[in-house]
Formats: sequence, structure tokens, C-alpha cells
Amino acid sequence: MSYAFPTNLSAEEIQQCLGDLQINLDPSQLVKPTSDGVRIIYEQAVIALMGVTREELMQPNFSALTVFEYPELQDESIPVINFLQKLAQLMLLSGVRDFNLSDVFKPEPARLKRNICAIINFAKFRDEKVVMLDELEKSVEEKLKQNQAEAQEYEENLAELRRLKELHAARQTEAVTFESEAQAISATIMQLNKAHTGLSEETRAIKAQCNALTDQAAEAKLTLNSLHNEAMELQDQIVQSPEKHKTAINDLIMAVDKKRDYLAAMCVAYDEHERRLEMMAKCERELQRCVKLMEDLEVAVARKKDVSAATKDTREAIAMEERRYNEQVSINATAQRQLLSLQDKLSYIKQQGQLKLDAAAALLEEQVKRREAAEAERAVGGARAAEHEAQVRQWRERTEEVRAAKDAKTKAVMDKYNTLRRAVSEYNKRLEAAVSVNLEADAIVDVATVCAAGLRDAGLSDKAPSLDTGASRGTAMLASGMQHLHLS
Repeated sequence: MSYAFPTNLSAEEIQQCLGDLQINLDPSQLVKPTSDGVRIIYEQAVIALMGVTREELMQPNFSALTVFEYPELQDESIPVINFLQKLAQLMLLSGVRDFNLSDVFKPEPARLKRNICAIINFAKFRDEKVVMLDELEKSVEEKLKQNQAEAQEYEENLAELRRLKELHAARQTEAVTFESEAQAISATIMQLNKAHTGLSEETRAIKAQCNALTDQAAEAKLTLNSLHNEAMELQDQIVQSPEKHKTAINDLIMAVDKKRDYLAAMCVAYDEHERRLEMMAKCERELQRCVKLMEDLEVAVARKKDVSAATKDTREAIAMEERRYNEQVSINATAQRQLLSLQDKLSYIKQQGQLKLDAAAALLEEQVKRREAAEAERAVGGARAAEHEAQVRQWRERTEEVRAAKDAKTKAVMDKYNTLRRAVSEYNKRLEAAVSVNLEADAIVDVATVCAAGLRDAGLSDKAPSLDTGASRGTAMLASGMQHLHLS
């Protein structure tokens, strides 16, 4: 079965990697693991990698204890369950899918090595991610500085945008005023153009009439001069007669009256003409003023077009700034989310580091205590070893004595055994002889008695009663057999 982590690490590599993680490993556990030793290794791994302390891992859940009828019976089981849950999470994160309780309570060397390799791989992977997290923190700090600069630039752009909006509103008001003035001036110009057209036609008619009247006045003046000359000539030719003079004078007076009336009419026409000319001059001045107003209006229209173009550019700039603002808002929100995530990760890592430091301090203190206890035990063991060596020497001397006594006793027993063998051999020979010659029961008893005496002489008196009993039984059986032979 293939795994996502190496499983061929040697015992030295495993011990070195676990030492880097502040996890103590007894090399004998890899060969012949025990449940207590394996649990200590797993507890250290959970404390080092899951962000919990030993106190938190071993502390029972008091709110859960209130559910049980006898909570004092669960003081040990709940911490064990908590430890097993944390351990299962760690093994699942490490890539071990088939982790079970037998790996803790009935460990196997192959599975233990595989699980430890998975934990080491997870720790190395986490260290690599910590480096990446540091790089991300640096990039986030740079992003924050950039966001601050962009926020400052955004505030400046926002202030400029407000200024442009105010300027646009003011210019819009001016443009509305200019448009209303332009519309009023346009209406006035249209009316003046109509009046100018009518006055131009009337002026042309009056000029033509004035020219005609001027020609008529010149002709009348010439006629008057000719008539005056002619009257002077006639006056010189005619005899002076009072009646004629009166008639002539009356005619002349009538002619003069006519001429005076004509001249008065001409003066009235001239005054009317002058009045019309003055009105035309006034109209011309008004027309020039209108032309000037038209030019001003064209300038205002051009200015209005410039303002409209500037307004359009301002609107485009406002839209662009709004788009940039929305982009900056989204970027800022993303950066804020990343910052919060990284701050959470950083606080988690700091907490993990502090927990590791606390665990390392606790482990160091525990190791110091263990070392002191080991040194004390070693001192006590040294004293005990010296005492044991003295006892061993005594036991060796006693053993030599016992061995010498045993050898002597064994030799005596062997001598007695040889004597017994000889007695038994002699007993067998006599018994065979007694059977072959049909000895009486008394002879057999005598043989048994002799053998028992030989055993007593050999120092095996404890065997003599049984031999006597055996001899009695043998004698009885032999007597019965012989009786049967006689009967047959």
C-alpha cells in the first residue's frame, strides 16, 4: 500500500526528527512497542503539533461530567477520549486513514513506524508552511503599506473629486444662467432682426422719398430762381403801373405763400426724415449692440461648450475614480480578509510557539527532575550494587562451601548407591536361587531380611521398610505360586 509520506526512515532518522520536535523516543519501542511507551510518544506528538498543553489534554470536561449519574467514575475516561480524539485528528491530518485504538493499546512495530513517519512528514510540511506564512506576512505588510498609500491617494482623489464636483455644480449654474441669457438674447435678437428688416425697408423707402424730395426742392429752387430772374426782366420791361404792380405783387405773394407752404411742408418732411434717420441710427446702434451681444453669446456658447467638455471629462474622471474606488474597496476588503486570516494564523502560531515553549519548559523541568531522580537512583543503585556485590561474594563463598559439601554428600550417596546395587544384585541372585531350588518362604524372608540389613548398613534405612513390605508381598505371592504348583 502506498502512502503520501515516506515510510522507510531508519531508527536513527526517526529519533533525530522526533528529537527536533522535542519528542522523546525509546529506540526499543520501534522493535517491541508497548502501550504505555507508545501512548507517551503520541501524547508528546499531540502536544507538539495540535496546539494543546498537557493540562488541557488531561483536564476533564466538567460540563460533560454533569451529564453522568456518577461523574467520579469518568475522571479518567474523558481525558483518554479527549486524547484519542486529538490523536485521531492528528493522524487524519498526517494522511493515516486507518488509525484505530489497537495502534495505541496493542501497537505493532510496522504500523507504529508508519504512524511516526506520517507525524514527522506532517511536522516537516507544517514547518514549510510556516516559512510560506512568514513570506505571506511580509507580503501582507507590504500590501498594508501599499493600501495605506492608496488610501491616502484615494482621500486626495476624493477631495479633488469633491472640489471638481463643486466646480462642476458652480459651472453648471453658470451654464444654466448663460443658457437662459442666451435664450433671452436670442429672442431679443430675433425681434430686433425682424424690426431691423422692417426699418431697413422703411429706411430705403424714406431715403428714396428724401432723394425725390431733394430733387424736387432743387428743381423748385432752380425754377424759383429762373422765375425770379424772369420776374426781374419782366419788371424791367413792363411800365410800372400800380394796378399791375399790385396784381403782380399779389401773384408773387401768392406764389411766395405757395412756396412758403411748400417749404414748410418740405421742412416738416425734412424733420420727419431727420427723425427717421435718427431712429435708423439708433436702430443701427441697437443692431451693433445686438451684434456685440451675439459675439458675446458666441463666446459664452463656446465657453459653455468648453464647460460641457470639461464637465464630460470631469464625469468620466468621476466615473473612473469611482471604478478605481470600487476596485480599491474590493482590494482593501480582500486585504483586510487576508490580514485577519494571517493575524489569526499568526496568533495561532504564536500560541503554538508559546505552548511549545511551555511544553519544552515543562519537559525540560520534567527531564531535570528525571535526571535528578535518575542520579539519586543511580547513587542508591551504586550503594545497592556494592551491597549486592558483597552479598554475591558471600553467596559465592557459601556456594563453594555448599558445592564442596554437596560433592562430599554426592560421593557418599554414590558409595551408598553402589553398596545398594551390590545388595540388590545379591538379593536378586539369592531370590533367583530360591525360586530355582523351590526354597521355602522362610528362605525368601531370610533373603529379604538380608537385603534390608544391607540397605541399613548402606545408610538407606528409609528404603528398608518398603523393602521389608516388598519382601513380605513377594513371599506371599511366591508361597501362593508354589501352593498352586503343588495342587497341580
